[in-house]
This record gives sequence, C-alpha cells and structure tokens, in this order.
Amino acid sequence: MALLVTHTTSANGGLQSAIYEATIFAAALSLGTTGAIMVLFRISHPPAGATTLIVSLGLLSKPIDLGMIEAAVTLLVLEAWVVNRLAGVPYPLWEAPRGI
Repeated sequence: MALLVTHTTSANGGLQSAIYEATIFAAALSLGTTGAIMVLFRISHPPAGATTLIVSLGLLSKPIDLGMIEAAVTLLVLEAWVVNRLAGVPYPLWEAPRGI
C-alpha cells in the first residue's frame, strides 16, 4: 500500500541505485502502519517491522520472492510448534497466563 501511495513501484523492482524521498516516506508509512496495528491489537512482533521494511524498500522484486518468504515463515512456525510441544511447553499460548 505504501509503495502505491508514494508511486515508488517499478516495473523491474529490486534494489535501486539510490534512495529517494518517496522511498523513505514509503518505508516510514509502512513501518508506522505496522506499528499502529501492533499497538491496536496489543501484540509485539519485532520481525514484522523488518518484513515490512523489506517489502517497502522494494527488495522483493517478484511474486515468487513473496511466496518463498511465506513458505519460510510457515516452516519456522511449524518447527517452533513441534519443538515446543516436544519440550512440553504449551506454546503458543492463545489465552492470558493464569496465576502470575
């Protein structure tokens, strides 16, 4: 969305040779929106800012790149779930902790 607002999308995508004001604004807008959504939903997920920055700077140039990121995230979540279950940790917890 921030890329469309600032008209920083390009046909070839990828890294640019220079950073322009529109690119900086797109990064700030997308990071601000991500931060506001996390505050609104009372969640904390620092990697969300990094992922947002990668997209807003145009580092993902092809749809296949986004698919690869999604596949990697899915594998990491699956791995974390399995490892935590094997260790006896009930994670992720979908409810507030009790008795703290």
